[in-house]
Amino acid sequence: MTTDRVSVATHTFTIVVSLVTFFLGVPGNGLVIWVTAFKMKRTVNTVWFQGLALADFVFSLLLPFTVALTILDFHWPFGTAFCKINSGVAVLTMFSSVLTLTAISLDRCISVVLPVWSQNHRRPRLAALISLALWGAAFLLSIPTFFYRDTMKYRDITRCYTNFLTSAEGDALNSITGEDYKAMLKKLISIKDSRFKSLAIVRFVFGFLLPFLIIGASYTIIGLRLWRDRLAPSWKPFKVMIAIILAFLLCWAPHHTFIFLRLWHPPSPHLVLALRVGNPLSSSLASFNSCLNPILYICMGHNFREKVKRSCGAFLRKVLENAFVEDSMHFSATSRAKTKSMTLGDDNSTLV
Repeated sequence: MTTDRVSVATHTFTIVVSLVTFFLGVPGNGLVIWVTAFKMKRTVNTVWFQGLALADFVFSLLLPFTVALTILDFHWPFGTAFCKINSGVAVLTMFSSVLTLTAISLDRCISVVLPVWSQNHRRPRLAALISLALWGAAFLLSIPTFFYRDTMKYRDITRCYTNFLTSAEGDALNSITGEDYKAMLKKLISIKDSRFKSLAIVRFVFGFLLPFLIIGASYTIIGLRLWRDRLAPSWKPFKVMIAIILAFLLCWAPHHTFIFLRLWHPPSPHLVLALRVGNPLSSSLASFNSCLNPILYICMGHNFREKVKRSCGAFLRKVLENAFVEDSMHFSATSRAKTKSMTLGDDNSTLV
């Protein structure tokens, strides 16, 4: 009975967090993409924001499938191909988001430490090329997920899971019997464990450890420079920096911790229970980072915030125009006046 209650609680938590992330992440990141693409001049900042928002937007779009999977008690009715695509794209956007966050932090650090070099070399084209390279690196890091993700049907339930054995290895195991079968089974279990360990280490190093060290070091250097040169008029920049570092740490550290706990063999009953509870909770927490990013990084740029506010205002005015036809003349005049007063963004929003 206790186990059933734990399962219900973890499932409920996963569903709630996924839905909250979806309803905040899709419009939030969609707004960032729209503003950076159509309402602001193309700058280094808009390139970073757009790449980050695109990754988080795509990831957020996949969350309804997580909700459906949880409601169906992990039965996967969408087929093998979409099992690979759904999981692979989720990991791809995860890496892209984390790597872009790292690039943003490093870019801000370089802008503060080397202002003259940044003024001469910091260009949108270079940022776009780096962003494209980061997506390429994210794709390479996600290839194992596309390759190993598979479906397995047992009775009336289909599971979407990570199958670390190739079809050829599975066929070889099924084609032998007796002592050869035991030897082959032991060998394949060792291969499977080795592949899982390698995947866990790669994700931890490139998806958390190196990004966290770079992000933490970058904002520490920025903070020390601002403090030394008295460039910060208030504590707000430091609070935002701390919030960014803590958000990244709190969202991603539990996820990678529970992945590493799965490497512990043989697992004790307490560890099995901890994994059963911790895996979905930590995964939900990691996904929540995709709706936090636009909130935190919009706080970093005053000009970007102003564009978002004005764009939201313009959108609401358009809705009101459609809803109240009799007042359309008034709202149209207001909209035109506001549009004339809007100015293009500049790259000064780089300042922390």
